[in-house]
Amino acid sequence: MKQITPASRALCAFAAALSLTSTAALADWRNDPIYNQQYQPINTCQGQYPSYWQDPNFQQMWAGQTLTNVPNQAYNGPVFQLSDAFPAQPVDDKQAQAWRDKRFDALFAESTSAKDKYKLALAYSEAVMDYILAGNVQRQGREDFDVCENQVRPWFHMPFQTYDAMSGREFTHGLTREAPVTFSVQAGTGTDQSTMWAVAIYNATAAYTLGQVWQDGSAQVPSENIRFDEGAVIAKPLFNTSTVAQLPILTNMPSWDANISDPAFCACKPSDNTRHECTLQEESQQCPRSYAQWGDVKLLQFDFAVKDSRARDTGWVYGTFVADGLRKAKEKNPWQRISLLGMMWGNDTPPAGHYAISYPQAPRENGFQEAVIIWDSVDELNKYAGSGRMRAPGHLGCNQRLNGPADNSNSSCMSCHGTASVPDKNFDTPPLLSQFSGDQTHQCVAPLISSTRAGIDRGGDSAEVKYQVAFDTVDATYFTNVGAGEPFNMMVENEQGQKVNLMHDSNAPNYADDDTKQWRSLDYSLQMSIALKQWLQWQANTQLDAKQRAHIKELRRNLE
Repeated sequence: MKQITPASRALCAFAAALSLTSTAALADWRNDPIYNQQYQPINTCQGQYPSYWQDPNFQQMWAGQTLTNVPNQAYNGPVFQLSDAFPAQPVDDKQAQAWRDKRFDALFAESTSAKDKYKLALAYSEAVMDYILAGNVQRQGREDFDVCENQVRPWFHMPFQTYDAMSGREFTHGLTREAPVTFSVQAGTGTDQSTMWAVAIYNATAAYTLGQVWQDGSAQVPSENIRFDEGAVIAKPLFNTSTVAQLPILTNMPSWDANISDPAFCACKPSDNTRHECTLQEESQQCPRSYAQWGDVKLLQFDFAVKDSRARDTGWVYGTFVADGLRKAKEKNPWQRISLLGMMWGNDTPPAGHYAISYPQAPRENGFQEAVIIWDSVDELNKYAGSGRMRAPGHLGCNQRLNGPADNSNSSCMSCHGTASVPDKNFDTPPLLSQFSGDQTHQCVAPLISSTRAGIDRGGDSAEVKYQVAFDTVDATYFTNVGAGEPFNMMVENEQGQKVNLMHDSNAPNYADDDTKQWRSLDYSLQMSIALKQWLQWQANTQLDAKQRAHIKELRRNLE
């Protein structure tokens, strides 16, 4: 049973104020002098988990590594703290969530016109962003998105994104290293190699679910599917290492001096060529961090995810804002110099026999059933691109499904997050994108005119059918609408009518206590999957000498 600290007790009061509906129940907690009807700001950063990679309070986790992610005595900037005093009971913040108004029901109705969906998507996303920014930015004497003592509502972080020396949280703002991206810029194609760094925050509704897994400095690895509650909100600003000369859209955007590694995405090579993975010590040596040498990162993308049951087939709404600092230079709040790129609540799954790369037909002209794309934002992003169309900042995803500049053009926000699963005993999880597995038929492929067994994906790479699993079969798997809290299905029918596992080389999942061959769903939370993998790696490494410790089978972050 989780110990109830003063911080978590105060959060219980917040939960009660929001979620109890009966008069009798309301009276019970109001009689307790500790509780009152209004949210009382408290410090939600309790230090149960490491706040960042190489956190001095958890030295055993980074023993023997080269120190580059710890503030020294000369440093006088912000130091990140993990918000981890999770609510001990469910929380419903409905009264503050304007997007839950009935007028937005029409957004999810097939009969609503594209024009009306466009207007509703703009209003819905604006309401979500107002909710996210309240109390988190432009506060006197506090760093933006320092959520420890938010005066409006509490926000929390995912624990244990700190054991991966290559990507673990940096100490200034809690950013984790995300995708390497190469943008086509006006000076040429593929000339701007950069890196994404991001930090996600969870409202109290979402954090209650986090608290079912992360308890008292440990992890209770789920033995069954998990599911977030209605009204859960996850927000994630993503920062890029490019300069405004390379990407003019970054002009006038929020900028942080962060303790990052090489902006061009540092990689590590094992000193022993018989090993596929670097040790954690090697990673710390070969990819040092610096806030003085590299430092500056600028807001490029801002993602949100909202649990909304009106999204009938998925239970989630995903949205992406993008930098728009040139057109919105006069906005006093720099965090509002963003524009909506789009929203989606489903993948517009291609029917049997159709390819995701060409379904639905002409989405810019005809629209999507389960998404809205703001084409004005797409055009503004692409205005500053060079000749490489699929590396333009406004490349979107497969057949122009929603994906931001930081994301992969062969995927979509929801097709990626729908794979989120509990790692099995071999640290395996489903590939976020079929291309991330070396042993699967690729997704979002247009077959050649002369053959259905070879083709080119939307990123321009060649592809071929493997193990007799056709391109449209993989599309139907990755672009299906995975239900909230339902397992991601990797069992498909090949061209011979046989049931096969797309993860041919591992036959995963292999859970120690279950042989059903079904993934355990993490309800679209890739961050939970990443964090659990790091936790399990730490548990496996505790018996090893520090020189032998490695983080193997790292979950690719290109679409996180």
